[in-house]
Amino acid sequence: MTKYISFYLSLVLFIINIPLKSDSFQYNSYNNHGVIGLINIPTARSYDESSHGVTFYDGTPDQKITLTSSPYDWLEASFFYTNIQGKPYPGFEYQDYKDKGFNIKLRLKEQGYFPAVAIGLNDFAGTGFYSSEYIVGSYGIDNIDFHFGLGWGALDDGSEESIKNPLKYLNDNFGSRPERTRGDGGQFDPSKYFSGATAAPFYGISYSLNSKTLIKFERDTTSTNSRIDYEEPESKYSIGIDYSFNDNFTMGLSYERGNFASLRFVYKNNPKKSLKKYQYKDPEINNGDDKYTKLIKNLEENGIGVEKISETTNSIGLELTQFIHPNLKIVEQIID
Repeated sequence: MTKYISFYLSLVLFIINIPLKSDSFQYNSYNNHGVIGLINIPTARSYDESSHGVTFYDGTPDQKITLTSSPYDWLEASFFYTNIQGKPYPGFEYQDYKDKGFNIKLRLKEQGYFPAVAIGLNDFAGTGFYSSEYIVGSYGIDNIDFHFGLGWGALDDGSEESIKNPLKYLNDNFGSRPERTRGDGGQFDPSKYFSGATAAPFYGISYSLNSKTLIKFERDTTSTNSRIDYEEPESKYSIGIDYSFNDNFTMGLSYERGNFASLRFVYKNNPKKSLKKYQYKDPEINNGDDKYTKLIKNLEENGIGVEKISETTNSIGLELTQFIHPNLKIVEQIID
């Protein structure tokens, strides 16, 4: 018995101390929909606060440009503009159909002993061509990252693997999903969120071959029985490879559902990561200088002028002026 206990304790300690690449900015990229994920499925991964990016996707029949931002490390929001090839635009049948929409993802839990968990909505307002909802968990060990989730709407392919919508046990209204959004395009329709007779389990894995190459494999539950004229899938799976030219630019090549190859270009930026640490300059300090003189000399030597210093029993106030530093964080570094 002691032998087994020691084995499991050693395993737990091993897992706890493994360096995780899966949560990093470097080893994650936006998927075809501009959401941090694999190819079409999302993951529970997220970027640091203030990270942002642009995704260019060329598939069959849809093409997309998505702008994505992370105002908080637990919130990701994106806006997309899509071109659906071969689908005529009403009133302008000579051109392909154009549409726009919004995505949102919230991280509910970071990875610890248990997986990271996130919940999200794709195309949650408007005409709803990509309207879908999901809950997903992610767990990474070293250079392998595992993902498993449940998808509704456009993430439910209606295959034999789909299950009865579990939310129907809470309320019968979850059992049916409106085909179109109420009212005109651009209107919210909460009645369709997480609704439908079924929901589809999806899963995937990413493997970091090296610091620049990421291999992705997923069970792709994209619904082909939708208003977008997708081909009937030849396979339930999609596979892809992402190559990072540097920390900011990534190219992804995927073979989706056994039908077609797609191309994705991603630009992403993490200001916290890209901000270079300021090289502090030491001023000349005289032995007779008091603490205020030393403070003023320190700041002025590093490009910050001191207009006024005020002191109370609990705090010191500074009125400063500077014209050479492009970022407030650099000023904060110098003051620290």
